[in-house]
Amino acid sequence: MTSISPGHITAIVLAGGRGSRMGGVDKGLQNFNGTPLALHTLLRLQMQGGGLVGEVMVNANRNLAAYEAFGVPVWPDTISDFAGPLAGFLTGLERCETPYLLTTPCDTPLFPLDLAERLAEALAREGADIAMAAAREEDGQLRTQPVFCLLRADLLGSLAVFTQAGGRKVDAWTAQHKTVVVPFDRPGDDPRAFFNANTLAELKALENR
Repeated sequence: MTSISPGHITAIVLAGGRGSRMGGVDKGLQNFNGTPLALHTLLRLQMQGGGLVGEVMVNANRNLAAYEAFGVPVWPDTISDFAGPLAGFLTGLERCETPYLLTTPCDTPLFPLDLAERLAEALAREGADIAMAAAREEDGQLRTQPVFCLLRADLLGSLAVFTQAGGRKVDAWTAQHKTVVVPFDRPGDDPRAFFNANTLAELKALENR
């Protein structure tokens, strides 16, 4: 087992979607408690325990100047036509200069502040290529959260081949590699940590809870 050193994780905020379920608005720029979702996510990444997260960047395909105002690098998809989260994973891996990449969506504003630590611990312990978060949903089932992944940066070639062949599903790609699933269901874990806002109404409800 080799633990992951402080600063050896680059994090990327995935804000490149169409926002179709929000009526086509740019989801990452919608406010959560007065702060744009993507900026809120950035700040939460910078607050991760253990000092594991060094550089943070944003993957966005619209309104790039608005995202650049957050003060971190902004990179659009290198695959055209809003190809989904894996396009953001690919962009992150192409730009990553550390051994690991942490992926987080922009629409899940309560994700845990120990996300990086727990994924890194499991990845190192299991000698895995990928660590993926999982959380209990309201029906009590533990479900994976495939857009919350810690990836070895040397998976770039594998993901490039997969996406060039038309692959778009995160699970289908991660299944090709040794993946450890990390449950976030300890006593004291926030049961709402992985709630995501797909509509403006859900975003408002999340603010009010």
